[in-house]
Amino acid sequence: MTMIRVLNIRAGLLLLLITLMMLSSLSSSQEATTPSGFRFVFMTVDAEKACARKYDYIVVGGGTAGCPLAATLSTKYSVLLLERGGSPYGVPDIENADAFGKSLNETDKYTSVAQTFISEDGVSNARARILGGGTALNAGFYSRASSEYVSNMEREEGLVEESYEWVEKQNAFRPDQLSRWSSVFRNGLPEAGVLPDNGYTLDHVEGTKISASTFDNNGKRHTAADLLETANPDNIVVLLNATVSRILFNSQSEGN
Repeated sequence: MTMIRVLNIRAGLLLLLITLMMLSSLSSSQEATTPSGFRFVFMTVDAEKACARKYDYIVVGGGTAGCPLAATLSTKYSVLLLERGGSPYGVPDIENADAFGKSLNETDKYTSVAQTFISEDGVSNARARILGGGTALNAGFYSRASSEYVSNMEREEGLVEESYEWVEKQNAFRPDQLSRWSSVFRNGLPEAGVLPDNGYTLDHVEGTKISASTFDNNGKRHTAADLLETANPDNIVVLLNATVSRILFNSQSEGN
């Protein structure tokens, strides 16, 4: 009887050990096949997976406009967001304020997160090739547009205000303190006659002001890609490293 009990205990321990080894192997396999830096479950580089679904909308470009547009549409519709670059998450040169500018100095034609180009008026510049667009590369200064601009664009003021608040809740941070360079520059403007001194404000105003930053007070950058946090994960797919070669327009509705 004692011998049987010992054998049963040993068999149970062996079964437990095998189960733990299988779970460990499965976990390692999943980690090996899951790309790093994918903050959201709907991010993928698998084109076949993305093409296996039908979408109400396809948004080309996951930049400053594309990310919030796709997130908003996904609350009611199915959306495919195409981005030619990769993920900004887990990339120290993008996420850390101390590394600002490094990505702008490392450009090539194919893999860098910044790509050089010459504007139509002949100015050399850099544009982003990464989810989040220019918000993953720029200096992080956040300010609202002027009321005149909003009026000229014929936008609904109430909706614009609501949109500002939506973005600012996630991506705009009031700085606890200014850097030494920023302090010298900011204090020098009123002395040079750039008045009035408006203090801290997000509004577009004449004079000198302190505005918000897309870097939080821990020095971490927040990009437009963060706005995908509000997307409906069941209604959206974000396909990275995707290049659009042509767009086909069909003026006829389905069935006609």
